[in-house]
Amino acid sequence: MSYREKENIVNIFSGLLITAIFGWIVYQRHLEGRFDLTEDFSKWGVIFLIFIGVSIVVRIIIYIIFHIINAIATRGEDIPIEDERDKLIKLKAIRNSHYVFSGGFVLSIVALAFGMPVYWIFIVFIISGLLSEIIDNGSQIYYYRKGV
Repeated sequence: MSYREKENIVNIFSGLLITAIFGWIVYQRHLEGRFDLTEDFSKWGVIFLIFIGVSIVVRIIIYIIFHIINAIATRGEDIPIEDERDKLIKLKAIRNSHYVFSGGFVLSIVALAFGMPVYWIFIVFIISGLLSEIIDNGSQIYYYRKGV
C-alpha cells in the first residue's frame, strides 16, 4: 500500500472517530439538559467553533503519530514528492467532495422548506461534511489504485 493510500485511510478513520466522539459528547450534554439544541441556535455556533478547534488539534496529533509509526514501519523511506498526478487526483477528489457537501446543503434547505425544524440544518451540515471528507479520501484511494 502506498504512502498516499495509508494517509487517506488515516484521514477517514480520524474524521469518523473525531466526529463520532464529539457528536456523542454533545448529544449526552443535550440529554442531561445542559443546553437545548432545538431552540438555542447561538449554542450551535459555539459547538461548531469548538468542533473545528478540537478537530484541528486532534488531527495534528494523529498525523504526528501516523508519521512516526510510518517512519518506523518503512525504516525511514522518504515521503514521495507530490507531482502533477497527485495534484490531479486531489483536484478530482475535491470535486467529488464538493458535490456531496453541496448536495447536503441543498438537502437541508429542501428539508427546511418542507417544515423540518431549523436545528436539522446543523445536523445535516455535520453529516454532509463528514460524508464529503470520506468521499474526498475514498476518491483519492480509488484514483491512486485505478490511475488517472
